[in-house]
Parts: sequence; C-alpha cells; structure tokens
Amino acid sequence: MYRIYACITQDHHFGLLAFAVASCLTGSIIFVLLLRRMVRSEGRHQVLYLALASIIGGATIWSTHFLSMLAYDPGVQHVYDPVLTIKSLLIAAVGLLISCVALAYCRGWMRVVLPGALFGLTVATMHYTGMNAVILPGHILWEADRVLWSVVAGTVLGVMGYHRILYPYTRYCRSGAIALIILAICAMHFTGMTAFTIALDSGVPVPEQLVSDQVFAIFVVSVATVLYLVGYFSFGIDTENIGRMREAVLKDPLTGLPNRIQLKSVMAKLGRQLAEDTTMRVAVLTFDLDNFKHINDSQGHAVGDEILCSIAARLAETLGPAEFVARYGGDEFVIIKWNFQRVDQVVAMADRLNGVLMEPIEVSAGVFSVGISIGAATSIEDGRDIEDLMKKSDMAMYHAKSQPDIYLAMFDEAMAKASHARIAMIADLRTALEVGHFELNYQIQNAMSTLEPEGFEALIRWRHPEKGLIAPDDFIPLAEETGLIRGIGLWVLNTACEEAAKWTKPYSIAVNVAPQQLVQPSFVDQVAMTLDKTGLDPARLELEITEAGMINDPENTLRVMTELKAMGIRIAMDDFGTGYSSLASLQAFPFDKIKIDRSFVNAAHSDEQRAAIVRSTLLLGHALKIPVLAEGVEDESDLEFLRAENCASVQGFYFGLPLSHEQLQQVVSGEVLHSTDVASKAS
Repeated sequence: MYRIYACITQDHHFGLLAFAVASCLTGSIIFVLLLRRMVRSEGRHQVLYLALASIIGGATIWSTHFLSMLAYDPGVQHVYDPVLTIKSLLIAAVGLLISCVALAYCRGWMRVVLPGALFGLTVATMHYTGMNAVILPGHILWEADRVLWSVVAGTVLGVMGYHRILYPYTRYCRSGAIALIILAICAMHFTGMTAFTIALDSGVPVPEQLVSDQVFAIFVVSVATVLYLVGYFSFGIDTENIGRMREAVLKDPLTGLPNRIQLKSVMAKLGRQLAEDTTMRVAVLTFDLDNFKHINDSQGHAVGDEILCSIAARLAETLGPAEFVARYGGDEFVIIKWNFQRVDQVVAMADRLNGVLMEPIEVSAGVFSVGISIGAATSIEDGRDIEDLMKKSDMAMYHAKSQPDIYLAMFDEAMAKASHARIAMIADLRTALEVGHFELNYQIQNAMSTLEPEGFEALIRWRHPEKGLIAPDDFIPLAEETGLIRGIGLWVLNTACEEAAKWTKPYSIAVNVAPQQLVQPSFVDQVAMTLDKTGLDPARLELEITEAGMINDPENTLRVMTELKAMGIRIAMDDFGTGYSSLASLQAFPFDKIKIDRSFVNAAHSDEQRAAIVRSTLLLGHALKIPVLAEGVEDESDLEFLRAENCASVQGFYFGLPLSHEQLQQVVSGEVLHSTDVASKAS
C-alpha cells in the first residue's frame, strides 16, 4: 500500500491526475447507468445499451489509463507508440463488449462472475498493452506477484460491481456499483504502476516525439469527452423517448393499466427467478367481471368503458407490494403476486379484491354493480412454470364462473379435465358443422283468434354421435364465444328456408340471428343468396334480433335492417323487456313484430308485476301498430290472460314441445291440427 501511495503522491502530476480521476468518475457513472438499463431491456433496446456501454466503458478505462500515464513522470525521455495506443483503446472496447454480452445473456451464477471477471481482465489487458506503448531508453522489468495482484484486484472488484448492478437490493446499490467500478479501474492501474522498474539502457533508441504530452493529453480528454457526451445525450434522449414509447406500448390505452405485453415481460422475469431461486413463490390470479357483458350490451360500450376505468382505478389503489395487475383484454384482468409464504395470503388478497370491486360503481348512466370470478394458481401447489400457472388460473376462473355461490376457485386437477372437455367440445362443434350433426326442431306460433298455426320458429339441436342430444343452452354460449355461431347461424338460415320452401301452405319461418352475424359485412348477401337458392318468398322469412345485437353497433344494425326490409323480409324484436333500452330500440329500429320474453309471460295471470309489464307491452304494440307475440305460454291460465289483453299471437309448451322434422310434416300437411295432437299420436 505504501508503494501505491508513494507512486501517486511522488511520481504523478496532480493536475493531470485530477483529470484522470474526473474522467474515471464521469465515465463510470454513465457506464453503470447504461448497464442497469441494459439488463432491464429486451430486443433492440438491449442491443443499443449494450453497444453504448461497451464504447463508454472502454473509453473510460482507456482515458483513465493514459491521463494517469501522462501525469506520471518516469524521469527519462519517453514517447507513446501510436499503434499500441490505438490498439489498447480497441482492446478496452472489445473486451467490454464481450463482458456486456455475457451480462445480458448468461444465466445463474455465471451472469455475475463471468462478466465481472471479464471486466477486470479487460482493464488489465488494456493497462499492460498501454504500458507497452511507452517507449523509453531502457527496459521495463515486471514484478510477477504485483502484476498478479493488480489483475486479481481488478477482477474481484469488477465482479462485486457487476453484482450490485444486477441485484440492486437497496437504493444505494447504484452508488455502490459506481464506486466499485471506479475502484476496479484505479486499483488495477495503480497496483500495476508499482509492479515495474525501469532499467536504463542507452542502446535502446527513443524516436522523436510526434506530439507533445500536452497535445496528447488534449486528444485523450477530447476523445473521452465526446464519447461521454454521446453516451449522456443518447441516454437522456432515449430515456425520454423510451418513456413515451413505454407508455404507449406497455399501457392499456383505456384504463392506463399495464397491458398484455407488459404482463408477458413481468411473467418472463418472474419465470427466470422461479427457475433460479427455489425459495421464490409466485401466484397468478385471473378474473373477469360477471355482469359486465349484460351492461355493455344494454348500455353501450361508452358506459362499459367508464366501468372498466373505474375498476382499473380501484385495482391500482388496492395493490400492495410485490403485486402486479394487467388488463388482459375485454373485462378480463390478471394479477401476479410474489414474495409470499402461504397460500392463505393469496386467498386474503383475493378477498381484498372482491371487497373493493363488489362496491357499486357510479358512472354517467347510473349506478351499477358487477361481481367478479377469480381463478388462482400458485407455485406452491401447482408447479413452477409461470406460463402453466397462467393457464391453470384461467381454468380456475371458468370454474368459479360456473359456480354462482363462489367467487374464488383455487386450481385443482379436476378443473384441467373440465378445461380439456371444453376444448374437446369446441372441436366437436367444428366437426358437427362440417359433417352435419345439427338438426332443427320447429315450435309453432299460433294466431290467438283461431289458435291455428301461422308460423314456426326454427330451433337448433345438436345430436352428438357419442353424447346424444345436446341442448342449445349447453353449446350456443361456447359457439358465440369462439365465433362458430356465424357458421352455425348460416346453417340454420339455409336449412330453415329450404324446409319452409317445401311447405304447401305459406307459413312464416322465424330464424334467430346472433349479434356476431349482424356485424358480418356479408350477412345481407348471405340472406339474399339463401332466398335465391331455396326460392322462399322473402315475406315468409322473419329474422329475430335481440337487443344485444342492436346496441353494440346501432348504425350498422339499422343499415342491415333497412336492407333486409327492402328485400321484403320481416324483422322481429326478440326477448323484449330484458334490456334497459327496449322502448328506445322500438323507436329507433323498424320492427315488424315484438316478442315478449317468456320470463314475463309465464304465470303473468298470478303475478301483478309481470301482468303490468305484459299489458304495457301490448298497449305499446297497439299504439305503434306492431303485432305482439307472447312466448312462454305454458297453461290455460296464461292463454286466457293473453286473450283478455288482446295479444295477437302466442307460442309455448301449452301447444306442445318443439316438433321434429317428421312431426312438422304432419302439421304442415294438415294430417293433424296442433302439435299437441302430434305428441299424443306419437305416444
């Protein structure tokens, strides 16, 4: 230590040495900041920071060495070999490039040890190459043990500095990393400066100095300054640009929450920690809003967006340390929790979320309540693959949605089987559409005045080759979710029209139209092609549209309805009364019929509220000159009530179950008068 102290205080010019220290401090600060940014970045940004850190770090080592050398007075005439001087700069830059690559792409303990060791070895290699660039009248004699100690000092301090860069446990770690990098450079340099002596030899020629030490010092300072400024301004400008780009790329534009891209980045980071640290624990929770679809369909997307923003604000406020939330899409959110010890801590967080989100939400259109269904999977019980935990939490969420009495489901293997069954059903739906496993039943629509058939509603059934007959409620929601409803709906339309065209009597045929069909640009053309192919009179076709199909895109729906009516097709409003805006919809859209939902008709004769709703609807229909059909007539009392209220048409199980194709033929051919007669005849 004394030799190092004596070397610094007795053999160096303090002015130039101060420049060397300032260069080392400035360069080390920028170098560490760039490395910290590099390890947190991915893709092109990581490559950019890697290149900048290599250049700035190399310039720091090189400028510190040569400014210190210019401050050093060997006591004899000396010059610097320009080739070795430039070569030493390249060694510094290339060595740090290799070190940064190792820091960016190595994993495990090698990610700290190898880059740090390469940093120390680069400093040493550059130093001793730079020392060989000094030409003086004699020979430099090296002390091997001190050379070794200089290399060890730079390497150990480099590893320690890189460890602080990678694992900044406290807010002081960045300063610690900078200090360790400075110590690594200076300890290696000044220990190396005590490792030699000069043996003078007049036989060693010293060429004439091409540039003075002052000019060389200015050159070194200028090179270092330019590179530092490039690094500083690139860092500053890129920080601002990345901040804006990060906001745009990683944030959901509606809610301001992290989006799916940022979620994947966080999952990748936690996934690496799960693989490297066996004590690391992670939980993934997936949830969506139970009543949101109904609100969005009935109130419109603007109200739905307000609710989502309110939910997002509550989520952001309720998150604790080591918790992350992202909007995954639509009304679905994902929360990740880490650094916990027990599964009941995850359950407690779910309870906290449920308590916050179940409170009524006030928006411009009123006050709404939404429930949540949460699925959770933890690395304690469900494996350490974070992508697998995500899938399992999603399965658990669907299980929670299927159980109305719970809001939280922790994953178990039974859910995996249910998910596989769901996937299998989707595949079976596709197969059923391709090979023809669907069939139609027909429910009679009766004129109230005579109770004679005036039309039929086509109802789809799925005859599975292994599971038998599957009811629509068991597969239509899945078809809507996957988009298969478009193909299924077109099959129903084609089949129903083809069947109706064969009837000897001009009964009407009613076909349900899903919201997903209405938004298809080709829907009107598909209907026209079906009528042309089957030869069915357009006046006999009645398309039934629910309010959900109108409110999502009212302008498009009005355009489609207008084009269909111009073809002579009639449009019925299905499930009237179940939406928030039914009256407004009647005013805005050109309907030819109103269908009162079965939930109001059934037992209306004994329920004052239902009776009032049915009477109001019938009065509204009379006033607007729109015929009204009541669904869900199940007994004589329902029928008599509707007859007394002057309902035009009725439909329901009172007139028998929906007819198979064979039973339908008996009714339309006049062999029997009612579907009840068909049922009794079949029995």
